[in-house]
Amino acid sequence: MSSSLNPGDRTQQHDGAVTQPRAQNRHGATTTKRALLLGYAPRTLEALRDELTELGVATGEEASVAHLANPGFDVGIHAPDTPRAERHRALELLGSHTPLLEAPASLAVSRVISVLDGEATATTDLDAYCERIGYRGPREASLRTLTALQEHHPAAIAFENLDVLLGKTIDLSPERIDAKLIDGRRGGYCFEHNNLFKRALEAFGFRVDGLIARVLWQAPAGSAPGLPTHMALRVWLGDTPWLVDVGFGGNMPTTPLDMTSSAPQPTSHGLYRVLPFGDGWRLQVWIDDRWHSLYELAPTPQLDSDYALPNWYTAAHPASHFRHHLTVALSTPEARYSLADRRLTVRTIDGQQTRTLLDADGLEHTLREAFGLAVSPDWRPLIERIAET
Repeated sequence: MSSSLNPGDRTQQHDGAVTQPRAQNRHGATTTKRALLLGYAPRTLEALRDELTELGVATGEEASVAHLANPGFDVGIHAPDTPRAERHRALELLGSHTPLLEAPASLAVSRVISVLDGEATATTDLDAYCERIGYRGPREASLRTLTALQEHHPAAIAFENLDVLLGKTIDLSPERIDAKLIDGRRGGYCFEHNNLFKRALEAFGFRVDGLIARVLWQAPAGSAPGLPTHMALRVWLGDTPWLVDVGFGGNMPTTPLDMTSSAPQPTSHGLYRVLPFGDGWRLQVWIDDRWHSLYELAPTPQLDSDYALPNWYTAAHPASHFRHHLTVALSTPEARYSLADRRLTVRTIDGQQTRTLLDADGLEHTLREAFGLAVSPDWRPLIERIAET
C-alpha cells in the first residue's frame, strides 16, 4: 500500500520529512493544511490529489507510511481495505490530536475538507437515544455493548410503515429521523431505523458501514432478484465484521452475526447464518425445518445519499409492498409481535404462536399498547379501512 504525502506541487523530501509550500484554499487565503491519504490505488490517489490541490489542500508525491519520521499532517484518510498494520503505524505518527478517518474514494475529499473546515458529521443525542431504548449499560465499543444495543433497539422502537400508508414523505435527514423515532416515540422502516442506529453506534465509538441489500424473503423460488431496497449495517470489531440490522421487521436478527462464519449462529429468536454469496453475502434464518433467505447483501459501503432512491421507491412507488399493506413489528427478549394488516401474530421464544384478527378498535389498541406507538387521531380512517380488508 502507498500513501500520499500531500505537501504541494514541488515537495522536497529529506529522510522522510516533507517540506511544503503554501497553497490557496477555496476562499482565496493561503494555507499550509496537509492531508495524509492511505491505501488508495495509484490512479485513484492521483485523482484525489488533484482535487485536493484545487481546493487548497497541499498535495505531493507518494511515499510509504513506514518512512515518515515527522509527518505534521492535519488529517489522515484511509481506504476501507487499508491493512491494519499500516493504519496503526499512521495513528502512531499522526498522534492523538490528528484524526485518522476511513473513507471510500468517493468520500475522501469531502471528508478531508469537512475536517479542515471544522464541520461536524451527523450524530445523535446519545442520552436521548439510550433513554428511548432503555439502555443503561457501558458506553464502550465492545461486542458486549453491541449485542445489548441490538437487543434493546427492536424491543423499544417498532418497525412500522404507517406514514407510507398515510401518503407522507419519509425524510431521512438525521434531525427528522430523531424527531420521529426518539422524540415522537414512533417507529419506521429500515432506512430510518438503521440510519439512527448507525449514528448511535458511531457515537459509542464503533466503526460502521452502511450496506444495501436485495430482499429475498417470501420471493418465489427462481424469481429474478428485486431492486436493492433494504439498508443493513456492518460493524467492525478489530478486523472482524459483524452484520447488524434493527430494521427488517419480524424476522430481523436480534444479535450481531459474525460475517466471517457461515456456520449457524444462535439468537434468542432462532438460528441464522451468513453465507458468502458472489461478492457479498446471503442472510438466512431457520424456520420450519429449513433455511429461508432473508436478503442478499452487497459489500460496497453506501453513502447517505445512496439511500435516497431506494427510500423513495419503497415509500412512493406503486409496486412497493409498503404502499398497500400495514406492517408493524416489535422483537422483545420474550416474543416477536407482528401485525400484517389486521392479523396480529405473537411468537414466543419457546415456539408458541397465536394469531388474532383485529377490528378497528383492536387495531388502535394494539398499535398503542403492544407496539408502543403514539397513535394520532388522523390514523383512524386508515385503521378502519385496514380493519375492513
